[in-house]
Amino acid sequence: MTLLEMKSVRGRVRVFTLTQLPFISGIAFIVAITAIAQPSVLLTWPVLLGIALAAAATIASLAVPWERHAPSWMIIVAVSDIISVAFLSAELLTVVPAVTILAIFPIWWLAYGFPWFGSVIAVFGAGFITSFRFVYAGAWPSTALEWANVVALPTFTIGMAIVAWAAARNLRRKSWKLEKAHRARATALDEAQNAESIALGILNAVNAGVAFYDNQGRLDIANGIAHQLAGSVGIRLDRPPYAGEGVLAADRVTPIPPDEQILPRALRGEKIDNHLEWVGPPESQVALLTSSDQVFRQDGRFLGTVIVAYDVTELMEALEVREQFLRTVSHELRTPITGITGFLDLIDDAIPPEDTRLRRYLEVVTRRTNDLLDRVSDLLAANDSHKTLCVTDFDLRAVVDDAVLRVAPLAERRSSPIEIVGPDHLPARGDRGHLTTAIAELLTNASKFGTPHGLITLAFEARGDRLTIAVTNDGHGITHVEQRRVFDRFYRTSYARAHEIQGFGLGLTDVRAIVAAHQGQIRIDSEADGRTTITLDLPAADMHGFGPQPTPETDSDPAHGPGHTAPLPPAL
Repeated sequence: MTLLEMKSVRGRVRVFTLTQLPFISGIAFIVAITAIAQPSVLLTWPVLLGIALAAAATIASLAVPWERHAPSWMIIVAVSDIISVAFLSAELLTVVPAVTILAIFPIWWLAYGFPWFGSVIAVFGAGFITSFRFVYAGAWPSTALEWANVVALPTFTIGMAIVAWAAARNLRRKSWKLEKAHRARATALDEAQNAESIALGILNAVNAGVAFYDNQGRLDIANGIAHQLAGSVGIRLDRPPYAGEGVLAADRVTPIPPDEQILPRALRGEKIDNHLEWVGPPESQVALLTSSDQVFRQDGRFLGTVIVAYDVTELMEALEVREQFLRTVSHELRTPITGITGFLDLIDDAIPPEDTRLRRYLEVVTRRTNDLLDRVSDLLAANDSHKTLCVTDFDLRAVVDDAVLRVAPLAERRSSPIEIVGPDHLPARGDRGHLTTAIAELLTNASKFGTPHGLITLAFEARGDRLTIAVTNDGHGITHVEQRRVFDRFYRTSYARAHEIQGFGLGLTDVRAIVAAHQGQIRIDSEADGRTTITLDLPAADMHGFGPQPTPETDSDPAHGPGHTAPLPPAL
């Protein structure tokens, strides 16, 4: 019940102010008027008892700790007030007829502040007030007007009780709804705070800098790593201009202008994927790999921008050490091998023609030396992931024939015929030498890993504005797990290792670099124990913008559908 809600002393004082204080003030007013008009009446026992009872009820309503008990106990105070009014009206009605008006306060209190039984007590209390005077006087009403006066107050009380009860019920219903809504909001707030704490915990646990800006471009949340990385650039995440000095591109040479740095671009609404830049002073540069995207609600409302940054300094330095190692080893091996090749030519000239056995030995050594020189050349080529194209017009059929001619000796040794499926002439535009190398590498893999005596199919065609070149062979196949890594440098499948198939695992890496430079895609469709098809998808003729395209060091995208497409975005 809203009126009698008491949870502390402050609530008790509030209830006293709303209920008992107006009543006792009215009694004081009636007593004051009586003291002026007819003071002798105040000395009668009903008046004295009524005043004492009202005073006691007033003191009890304020002094008793009602908040520790059920609110229904306060009905004692209201009943005491009704009895007090009955005693006062027995003597004061003729002096101050308005004395019965004091009954409105306890009657209203009973009907409004208590359940249905409060209204019942209020009606009986009103009847007690009007009838007690006749009992006190010893004479019952003798006229219709006197009986009307007896019935009038209870009748009015019933009407007032109904109105007060309805108002209290409506107020209680609204109070219940408000309390329910308040609990729901409190629960939602608690859940939101829990979600925020979980989000902050996750952000602080991940090994990446994460920052979120609202739809007005103001920083909403950022973890400690994000603030730390921003400090290395000399900027603050919560304060413009969001750009610093000494920010370099992936080559660690080209400066990035302030408006082209990560935060300004992201806050302009650009979507950034795996952007690499070097930040900080030259003696302690840090490599950051960053991405950003905008966040929308399901109804399309723009919420803000999220930015994620990874410190990949150790990875980039490890890659640099690996590249340096490959260059050093390749050059150090190439020099003595070149010398050996020269002396083998001299020995070949010095061997008598009739010494066939020695000449046969020399041929084996020469062939193995050439194989070793090819491996060194592969290592050198592995360092060149940025392909520079020499774009010309050519006939794709002629390129296919050249590639088949290169692989013919290996295919003959494996007894694997190569079938060419395609038109006799197909105009194309690109780097003829690189494309010949790429197709030859696919045919070499098909010969090495295909079934001996199995057919190898090389199909090419034009589809709209695209050229497709597909090499198919039957063999062990490539699993979906292996398809995600076959383009990594030096990666070799378990089948290649188990069967000791020669190679460094650089062929498909080189093919992907060539396809990336041509702005194309490479796709693998293979089953673990079945047919394998590797498809090159290239632009047909429009070579505008062709050039060196860096390729990612690893390919972590999962296979989709029946095969796997190696992504070729400009990345590291």
